[in-house]
Amino acid sequence: MHAVSESGQAGAQHVPDLSTDAAARAVSAIGLMTVGIIHALEIPDQIGGAAWLTAGFCLIAVTAPGCGLWLLARPGPAAWLAGGALCLSVAAGYVLTRSVPLPGDPSDVGNWLEPLGMAALITEGMVVMLAGLALAAQVAMRARAGRQGAGQQGAGQHRDRQ
Repeated sequence: MHAVSESGQAGAQHVPDLSTDAAARAVSAIGLMTVGIIHALEIPDQIGGAAWLTAGFCLIAVTAPGCGLWLLARPGPAAWLAGGALCLSVAAGYVLTRSVPLPGDPSDVGNWLEPLGMAALITEGMVVMLAGLALAAQVAMRARAGRQGAGQQGAGQHRDRQ
C-alpha cells in the first residue's frame, strides 16, 4: 500500500523539516554547548602536553557553543552543517588519538573509556545524527519543490499547446 501525499502522488511521504524544528535545534544546541563545556573542563589537563592539542581544546570549547547559538539564532543548512561537521571532526580526533600515538600525546592510545571523552562522543554522535537528518530533510524538500515546479511548468506548457 502506498502513502498518498497532499498532492495526490502515490508513494510520497511528508518529511518533517528538522532544520527549523525547535526541539531538534534545542537538543543540538544543548549538545554543542555540552561538547564545549567538556572540552573546557579538559583544558587544564592538556596544558602540560602538546601545544597544538591544548589549542584544539580551546578552539572546540569556544566554537561548539558558538555553533549551538548560531543554530538557535539563525537555523539553516549552514548552521546545521557547521555543528555537524564540528562534532564529526572532534569525534574523529578522539578516535585518532586513541588509535595511534600523536606528537606530544602518545599516552592516550588505548584510553577509550575515559569518562568525559565517552560523554563527548555520545553527545557528538547525537548532534551529527540530528544534523544529518536536518540536512537530509532540506535536500528532500528542495527535490520535492523542484519536482512540483517542473510538473507545474510542464502542465502550463501543455495547456499553451492546446
